[in-house]
Amino acid sequence: MSETEPAPASGAAEPAAGLGFWRRNRDELILEAIGGLVLALLVSFAISWIDQSREEERSARDEALSNSLFVRQAVMSERELLPFSSLYLADAQLSGLTLAGAEFSDADLTGAELKESDLTGADLSEAVLVGADLSEAVLVGTNLAEADLTGADLTAADLTGASLADVVWEGSFYLEGAPPVGVDLDGLPAEALAESDADADDD
Repeated sequence: MSETEPAPASGAAEPAAGLGFWRRNRDELILEAIGGLVLALLVSFAISWIDQSREEERSARDEALSNSLFVRQAVMSERELLPFSSLYLADAQLSGLTLAGAEFSDADLTGAELKESDLTGADLSEAVLVGADLSEAVLVGTNLAEADLTGADLTAADLTGASLADVVWEGSFYLEGAPPVGVDLDGLPAEALAESDADADDD
């Protein structure tokens, strides 16, 4: 009578096979796990950075809008003092306002609309007016010392008696046939107030 052969211990063999697979592929598995972790962290960081940037942009817009409303309310209330020094007023809509004698020193007026505004005797020293629209604005006796007028539109602006010491003029311009008045264009730096042939109807 033949003896029956014992069945193989399959339960013990499976863990041994798994351990062997781990030992053979340990480095690759570790690198894959680390790579996945790093990727997850990068994605999380990117999403967080995007959310923070959007929140900062939203806050900046809200601040500019609030400050713009403050300026308009101050003008409408006919206050004698218009203290707007250091205000953040990027892209503010201030065209046509009477802002004579206003204090805008060190204010950020990047991209602000100041077309036809009256800034007679105002203080815009060290103000940032990058890309601002100052076309037809009245800047008689205005203090623009050290103001940044990079890319500003000064078409037909009146700069009679304005203080222009150390103004940054780079990229500022006026439309063809309508230069600013009250300023000696020949006496300005070479980068100042280039004549543009752009369509005057482009607002």
